[in-house]
Amino acid sequence: MIESNNKIYNCGIYLRLSKEDLGHNDESSSIQSQRMIISGFASHNNLNIVKEYVDDGYSGGNFDRPAFKNMITDINQGIINCVITKDLSRLGREMYKTGNYIEEYFLEHNIRYIAINDSYDSNIGDSMLGLRLGINDLYLRDVSKKVRSSFRIKQEKGEYIGSFPCYGYKKDPNDKHKLIIDPTASKIVKLIYNLYLEGYGVTKICRKLTDEKIAIPIVYKKEPRGLLVTENEGFGIWKNSTVRNILKSQMYIGNMVQHTSEKISYREKRCRHIATNEYIVVENTHDPIISKEDFFIVQKMLKDKSYTPKEKSFARFLFSGMMFCGKCNHTLGVSIRKTKKEQSLYTHCNHYLRKGKLSECTPNRLNYRLLEKDIVEFLNELGTEFIKNYDLKKLVLNSIDVYHKDIKESENKLKEINKKIDKRINIISNLYHDKLEGIISTDVYKRLSDKDVKELEQLKREKENIKKRLNLFTTVKKDKEFIKWQKRVEDFMKLKTPSRRIIKNLIDKIIVYDNGNFKEVKVYFKFKKLRCNNLF
Repeated sequence: MIESNNKIYNCGIYLRLSKEDLGHNDESSSIQSQRMIISGFASHNNLNIVKEYVDDGYSGGNFDRPAFKNMITDINQGIINCVITKDLSRLGREMYKTGNYIEEYFLEHNIRYIAINDSYDSNIGDSMLGLRLGINDLYLRDVSKKVRSSFRIKQEKGEYIGSFPCYGYKKDPNDKHKLIIDPTASKIVKLIYNLYLEGYGVTKICRKLTDEKIAIPIVYKKEPRGLLVTENEGFGIWKNSTVRNILKSQMYIGNMVQHTSEKISYREKRCRHIATNEYIVVENTHDPIISKEDFFIVQKMLKDKSYTPKEKSFARFLFSGMMFCGKCNHTLGVSIRKTKKEQSLYTHCNHYLRKGKLSECTPNRLNYRLLEKDIVEFLNELGTEFIKNYDLKKLVLNSIDVYHKDIKESENKLKEINKKIDKRINIISNLYHDKLEGIISTDVYKRLSDKDVKELEQLKREKENIKKRLNLFTTVKKDKEFIKWQKRVEDFMKLKTPSRRIIKNLIDKIIVYDNGNFKEVKVYFKFKKLRCNNLF
């Protein structure tokens, strides 16, 4: 522990080394050298280090690092109140988040931060902090750009740069950028193609592989995710998407396919898929597992069996997302099957579709067209009967009351937003005054004010939306209100134009029970007194 200005500090040191640093063979950046520098500094200044946190091989571009997270946990628990690093870049290279930790998080938690080589001490401050962090961020951006460029050149040469090769291949022990056939996994790839050529569907192939306890790719390759698999005695359950990807991949005819996804930003770990025509494909880079003749036959079969509806919308079916399996409580999907006459629609248990018999459920198939037709007819009858026995005029007048309450609520919300806007303007004005007086630096002012300016702009947008809504309210003539609400009530209750919005306002959920020879369907309404049980 050290004492400064009568305050006692419990010091923790943070050491980090990224893969890029390892590649540069920078001795001064090694974990051991960092430790020696900080230990020497601590000894010279009579500082007592109580804990050490080491992230070896982690980038400074994000803070998803195990030792850093442990340090934050210790800070929250009050174990340490001082953090020491060799320099600012060891804490992080990404400018905004690193700046937030130094100038916001550490200050809020009364943490003293020292970066030795940058001569930074949060107890003293540094007007050049923003510039230093900006330089580190530019370095990170430059490294990311160079790495991407290097990877792309290797990909265009047909060199494999991934961590785990695709299922059926393994890295050549003499050259990690080349692939050789995996004698064990390649047999499974051939089996999948042969079964499909024999007429097996993708779902049937998945069930066969799962039943025979053939390890799924991530388990076989011992990827980190595969170590967490416990289903099917640890062998995993084969998914349709896995088998379909194997059947579609040109990798199995000897073509190297890479650049199928890319990082959203050099600051982000998340990736996005890219268009197929942007893939980098280099032909004949490794030995094929499947002949080109069989591969193209399979592609034609896949194309002939595929069906892409005109509307790729989750909401294309009236009851999508509202139907559940009565046995396993998972959602029911709707499958489309083409026939010569028309498309047949039927429900299926999504849990059973994914896991088969291991789901301990049933397919739960039911003619969806009949289900939708019967429920809509029942709702029409219910709505018609409801209107006969209900004071429609009173209902409409109540609706108009609700309409006026909306106006009042909007007016009150507008007043609240105006107050928030005034408050945000005052904060920005005070920050600017502090900058002029030299109380805060220009960089700190910009970082703090940017956040308030964004909130101010958001509040102004909300204000404009409310004003537009109020203008719309005031333009509606009173003599048209009754007619408008009457029509809405009649359309709603009689379900003249059934839509998902109307259905979701009425129905909470639909549960389908598979009882072997017959199906039991229970419809639960959002109005507690309205319940409907039907048997199909």
